[in-house]
Amino acid sequence: MKEQEFQYTQEQRAVVDHAGDRHARVLAGPGTGKSITLVGLVGQQLEVDPDRRVRMLTFTRMATAELEKKTPVTLAKHIYRPSTIHSFAISILLANPGAAGLPYPLRIADDWETDKLVTPYLACLLGVKKSVLDDLVIEMSSNWESLADELDGSIPVKLRSRFLAVWQEHRRVFGYSLLAELPFALLQALKSHGSDLNGASFDMLVVDEYQDLNACDLAVLRYMTDLGTTLVAAGDDDQSIYRFRKAHPEGIRRFLDDYTDAADYPLTIAHRCGKRILKWASYVIQGDPDRDPDKKSQTCSSECPDGCAALLHFPGHVAEAKGIAQLAKLLTEEHGIPESEILVLLRSDHNGAFSGPIKREMDSLGIACSDPDVVLRLLNEDHNRRVIEMFRLVANQHDSLAWAGLLTLTHGIGPAFVNSIYERARTLGLSFAEELLRSYENGFGDDPRAPAGKASDLIGRVIAWLGEVSVPDDENERVRWGEWIAVCCQETGIGPLDDELLDLLSRIDEEMEDNLDLGRYVAQIAPLGKDILYARSPGIRIMSLTAAKGLTVQAAIIGSVEENIIPANHDPREERRLLYVGMTRAKEFLYCTWARRRRGPTARAGIENVGGLRNHTHLFLGGPVSTEDGQQYLDAQS
Repeated sequence: MKEQEFQYTQEQRAVVDHAGDRHARVLAGPGTGKSITLVGLVGQQLEVDPDRRVRMLTFTRMATAELEKKTPVTLAKHIYRPSTIHSFAISILLANPGAAGLPYPLRIADDWETDKLVTPYLACLLGVKKSVLDDLVIEMSSNWESLADELDGSIPVKLRSRFLAVWQEHRRVFGYSLLAELPFALLQALKSHGSDLNGASFDMLVVDEYQDLNACDLAVLRYMTDLGTTLVAAGDDDQSIYRFRKAHPEGIRRFLDDYTDAADYPLTIAHRCGKRILKWASYVIQGDPDRDPDKKSQTCSSECPDGCAALLHFPGHVAEAKGIAQLAKLLTEEHGIPESEILVLLRSDHNGAFSGPIKREMDSLGIACSDPDVVLRLLNEDHNRRVIEMFRLVANQHDSLAWAGLLTLTHGIGPAFVNSIYERARTLGLSFAEELLRSYENGFGDDPRAPAGKASDLIGRVIAWLGEVSVPDDENERVRWGEWIAVCCQETGIGPLDDELLDLLSRIDEEMEDNLDLGRYVAQIAPLGKDILYARSPGIRIMSLTAAKGLTVQAAIIGSVEENIIPANHDPREERRLLYVGMTRAKEFLYCTWARRRRGPTARAGIENVGGLRNHTHLFLGGPVSTEDGQQYLDAQS
């Protein structure tokens, strides 16, 4: 690949010219051109050797999309598409059926199915709380290891063993896999089969967002390097914010110890954040006591604007919500910033306690705002969920989770009936769907209770409906599955889809790759729809600090930056990194707001303090930006 337009800095050029037979770490701060530099490295590798097998991986789908966006068309034709670690695991596991002991065909339980069908029943079988079950899944997905002492788990070995046994039987009967377990499954396959695995041999893996990987992910990569793969790890320990899945900045910090022959490349020149914004954010992150004191500080390139950074206080939570809406109006009307280029970021928002008042104030000023979490709400609505499960059955009539989902959604059929089918399936060595349909054919003679009649009616109607559906089978023509689903619902009596879901399916149709079958399309509705709305929603996007990872906008407003809200009652070091991530989303304008008193639901966030005096987070103390009266600031800008 010949670079025609982009001029690399000296730091970036060193990465691009890296020798392909040596491991490397690229420690890159926000806005330092990491993505385009990694793409340049891949291009350079293929220019030297067109047959070189190079693949780019990252942790989040959003980061994957960023890599794809930066990849020139001429290069994209010659490389593997960038993918997430989880997608990478899926591709290898699909190419090696049986290697990891997963149920086939590979069926990933989505968030609703996991929350409603999988974890409650597993928790019941184990006799533990759902929170304990969630911890068990996280521990398993990290290969029962931690990257730092403070993250060591407390799961007893006996409970771990029981969990693995119960869970493996449950997933066999229902035929599902959890997204979180896929790297763990790949690790087991690598341990057992190594170089015999199809599709697991690469000359180089370029792994972005390395700081987001947990011990299991890192072990997978270690096995790949043992098979002869060169590893290039890129990321930033200052942006490690996924403690909930046992990721930790220690992973990227210790890279040079794990791979003692590795080269080390810092990217320190920021091309994104305004100078005042970067100075403020750098002050916050430099307070991390675990951070390497010798880590080279970021500097702004000459093209970066000065930027605007302000810390604004308001008398109460209502005034703060109004102030945030007025700041949004100031940005759009006085500075000409499109609404889609403004983020409002929040540390917490249980039941919309923080976002609700802000949305109402935005609406009163005629400012459009969007809720990227609308996908979760849409797909959790009963009618929409029935549609999804029914089209799962169109793709595979013996999809056990889909049948269980439809039963759960049917009034009068409780968990006891579903459990009775499960127990018989487990005893007979059948899948849930096989036993359900066998019992249906036998008139549910083994289960004469009242729910059996409702179940029989449901199954009969679904089977009849499935007989009416004609699935497009032209392999040479790209099927717009969302459009087809909408028409099918209308023509087969399910009824019209609501406008929000129709719009979402239409947008997904535009993003989907060609030659995708129906089953894979339905599986992508939730994750891809979420990505689309987080990245490109109309209006001002209101979201959590965590969700903003990977986004870049002209202006960001971080609300409720008060002590005990941020840092919350979690790992204080990660809370600092989380705030740093939010602050560095903004290119030109960064406003942080807080209320001196709170009443109502927001007063109970963090440490409850209804009506009492509050202070801004101590993470800003002594920094380059001092707090000032928010309303006076707004009046002065008008």
